[in-house]
Amino acid sequence: MGSEPSTGSTSDGDRNTDDARAPRRRPYAVATLLRDWVVAVAVIAGLYGLLYAIPVPPFGVPGYLLIVAFDQLEAVLPAFASAAAYDAAFAGFLAVLALLAALVASWARSHDSLGGWRVGVGAALAVVGAVGILVAAGVFARFAAGDYTPLLLVTGTAIALVAVGRSLALGRIGRRPE
Repeated sequence: MGSEPSTGSTSDGDRNTDDARAPRRRPYAVATLLRDWVVAVAVIAGLYGLLYAIPVPPFGVPGYLLIVAFDQLEAVLPAFASAAAYDAAFAGFLAVLALLAALVASWARSHDSLGGWRVGVGAALAVVGAVGILVAAGVFARFAAGDYTPLLLVTGTAIALVAVGRSLALGRIGRRPE
């Protein structure tokens, strides 16, 4: 009878690669989602921290985009009673973005990414870039009024984040060797 496919953990921790016919582990496993969420929180917090550490474009742009995106969301939320409530809501917003990034990372794993922490980093960068593209289209394009430099800077930074994130999560850097 042939060898049974192994269901044990592999070196990359995400899928069984012992046999080409072996079933894949669930890409949305709780442990994988939690690891990706923690990685995404670190990446998103780091991008937000760049706004204060290096406030020069393009380094400070991702943090600025997160603030502008939350300000757009704040318009539909009830008024915050205090600065602490605003900070807690902003932290919740960043945590939800990290959860979205963890789900994107699991999707990437189900589409033949390499696995490991790089997928979580790439997904977080791509999610922040996608938020940046939405902010650029919804806010900066509407209020450009002839001065397109901020729009181009924000859009270029957002597209670069999506491209680097995609490359880490799915592209050549993150793809299994053939």
